[in-house]
Amino acid sequence: MKYFFIGIDVSKEKLDATLIHYESKSDSEQQLAYTTVENNPKGFRSLVSWSKKNAGRGVKTDAMLFCCETTGGYDRALCDWLYGNGLNIWRESALQIKRSMGLRKGKDDKADSEMIAYYALRFRSKATLYKPLDGNMRSLRDLFLYRQSLVADRQAKLVSAKEKRHISSKSKVDKFIYRDAQKAIDILTKSIKECEHRMLEIIKEDEEMYRNYLHLTSCKGVGLVTSVMLIIYTDNFKGWNAKKMASYCGIAPFYESSGSSVFHKANTGGYSNRRLKGILTQAARSAITHNPTLRQYYLRMKAQGKPYGVILNNVNNKLVHILFSLVLHDCDFELDHETKRTARA
Repeated sequence: MKYFFIGIDVSKEKLDATLIHYESKSDSEQQLAYTTVENNPKGFRSLVSWSKKNAGRGVKTDAMLFCCETTGGYDRALCDWLYGNGLNIWRESALQIKRSMGLRKGKDDKADSEMIAYYALRFRSKATLYKPLDGNMRSLRDLFLYRQSLVADRQAKLVSAKEKRHISSKSKVDKFIYRDAQKAIDILTKSIKECEHRMLEIIKEDEEMYRNYLHLTSCKGVGLVTSVMLIIYTDNFKGWNAKKMASYCGIAPFYESSGSSVFHKANTGGYSNRRLKGILTQAARSAITHNPTLRQYYLRMKAQGKPYGVILNNVNNKLVHILFSLVLHDCDFELDHETKRTARA
């Protein structure tokens, strides 16, 4: 059977696409064509027409697989349009594609689209087809990301205001900058609170999402931001488990060993979503102070002489496992909850 793989290199204004033909009967492949289209609905239609034309008459859409890298917001419209028109689109991590294709010299958009097409061909059995988030989940994600940008902006203004406040001989310009920064901080703080209010409203509109939110926030140390983060990145805990989240956030340790000469102690490594890790770390610090169960765990490890960083990471990992357990068993947090749940069973 004939299959066609279209690799798409996405940029803000244009899409570079390479089409590869694969014949399963003879296990042969052939690069057929390359094109460039605009990154808008008109360009999407041109891309599909070009793909069908080069694939040949009578080719079914199931025999075509489009593949692109995750590029933030630039690829969202393309993926939504292709999905809405019944076409298969696979969004893959740019780092995953780059690391899987070996050594490369030089780089341009055409070569990148060819690399993506060959990646889709080589790893077709592992393809995860794109499925857009529902309306509430997408709105929640957009609000969460917007809130994160507001927090970063407010922090920048706080630094500016702090610098000017400690200047002993303030000029008129220094005083103006300080006052203006304070005004901006107040506005940003109100916007952040408004985002949080709207996020909570969206959560309450979905019964299952709200139930999971209540389970998460029943654990002391976990608030709105941490709960929303877990909900949107796990698609409301569908297809994720605690180990997968710990690995994704960079709090799961991994060993490195080879033969008898190479052995490194367990390390969390650098491949992680650092934004999520930062939020979880804040939750862990709060839990160490206010959650008796996690505080006892923290003090026990501290008594063993463990470094603070190791203890905090372990608390972080334990917190993630507790939160996933609460959602899995549809219950709120309680002291010694694991022992009590076993006794009830």
